[in-house]
Amino acid sequence: MSVIEQIICKYQHRGLATLLLEMPPAYCRLAAEAISELPRGQVLVTTGFYCFGGGETDGPVGTYFLCQALRKMGFSPVIVTDSYSKAFFDGVEFQVEIYDWQTDAKSLLQKYRPVLLLSVERCGRASDGKYYTMNKTDISEFTLPIDALFLQSDVLSIGIGDGGNEIGMGKYYECLKEALFIIPSVVSCDFLIPATVSNWGAYGLLTALSIYNKINLLPSFLEVSRYLHFIVDQGASDGIKGKANYSVDGFDLQVEKEILLLLMQEIESALT
Repeated sequence: MSVIEQIICKYQHRGLATLLLEMPPAYCRLAAEAISELPRGQVLVTTGFYCFGGGETDGPVGTYFLCQALRKMGFSPVIVTDSYSKAFFDGVEFQVEIYDWQTDAKSLLQKYRPVLLLSVERCGRASDGKYYTMNKTDISEFTLPIDALFLQSDVLSIGIGDGGNEIGMGKYYECLKEALFIIPSVVSCDFLIPATVSNWGAYGLLTALSIYNKINLLPSFLEVSRYLHFIVDQGASDGIKGKANYSVDGFDLQVEKEILLLLMQEIESALT
């Protein structure tokens, strides 16, 4: 793995080591190059993983700052989420589509005609069409089929995940099926970005975009901390702890700060 991937996979504890052996060594750079070469247009960015009666802290943070970067690059990002996570995007400067049970994926694709689909920690369906947590709990009743956007479109697609049950992980379904004690998603993508925490995967992509485009697109720790506090105050829970803590997947803000600082060092080194 390249340095960026080593950073975003630090402390990995969910058995993704086997998947990482199958990945190209600089997968963040490959995704960043593909995005940067696209014609500018609409980008649909989805997130929101149901847990403990609401949305979790992993996903929305990375989504928000990816949307900021995409806008700086000339794209028009649209956040697609569900009712469980919609409060996390109240007042943001981007258009937000709330997907419900009446939403038709094909109509949404025709409405926006996106040049890119991007998912950050959004559950993807399994081979039986249902949606599962890491401990194999069926959450289909609470998971809107936003992954249909990826199944019904042929535009460039990128999936960011950390457990194997997210949109995009289907690209390595056979590997995940054999290696992990989970029910993996079958929903594939063009470029997969696995990480210890999906937000970190988003930061890794932002780092690669920064280096490729020679502009710093990575948020500061203060910006990330403020947004995390905002969504927790709106009801977001840590997906591991099951509580409304100012943490993500069991990692507190000091670890978040460490990851961001390491990635920022990579950007500064490349741009100076």
